[in-house]
Amino acid sequence: MDIKLVYSTSDPVGLTIKKLGYSFEEIDEDVTDFHYKNGEAIVIFSRHESKASIPSLTVHYPGNPSEEVMGGEPKKLGIAYPRLLTSILREIKKIDLDTEKTMEATHHGPTYQNVPVIFVEIGSDKTYWTNERIVRTLVDSTLKGIDKVDETDCRDYISGFGGPHYSKLFTKLADESCIGHVISKHYVDKLDDKVIIQAIANSVNNINKVVIDSLNLKQRERIIAALKSFDIHIQLR
Repeated sequence: MDIKLVYSTSDPVGLTIKKLGYSFEEIDEDVTDFHYKNGEAIVIFSRHESKASIPSLTVHYPGNPSEEVMGGEPKKLGIAYPRLLTSILREIKKIDLDTEKTMEATHHGPTYQNVPVIFVEIGSDKTYWTNERIVRTLVDSTLKGIDKVDETDCRDYISGFGGPHYSKLFTKLADESCIGHVISKHYVDKLDDKVIIQAIANSVNNINKVVIDSLNLKQRERIIAALKSFDIHIQLR
């Protein structure tokens, strides 16, 4: 598969990667709203920001689960590639660095691409975005994950609903299974049926399991009803 590695010169992590001399694809657009469409899958490196400024290495898919948009289009999810994201995440989790290493729920754009897009991010401030050792380690681990994608074991292909934005549950499930879109509890009450279906259908690998994490009865029933046409195992946590 032709997997393109991309960074933006409008992003501090991208500038650090450029300084390190990697020969990846270069864009100058905002990472949440870029239109690059080459290749069969795209892995883009970028900064991660959080109010708590907790050091972190994260991966996630793009998508706007509701009308609220941060780049891209409303109520549209990107294409997930569970085997690739999970292979990258497993390598990131091996990094000997005192930071959080986690999968984030699906959020922000772009949503224009018809191929999978995976974000690999460093957080949460300039100290980390410009740290060449950390950036190089993350990039090299990502490259290992890409190299190993075809040999990545997946007990199940899972999409998820509920739980926090930084998902310890789905990060843990990635040790044995491969993870598609995860929609956090913050969006669940804003979802329409089309987005619920996208969380399953927008995936290179066929999703065979949905995990519903810590949602109330009404929320669970609504998601299950929207997925009634899928032959899929649903697990409540």
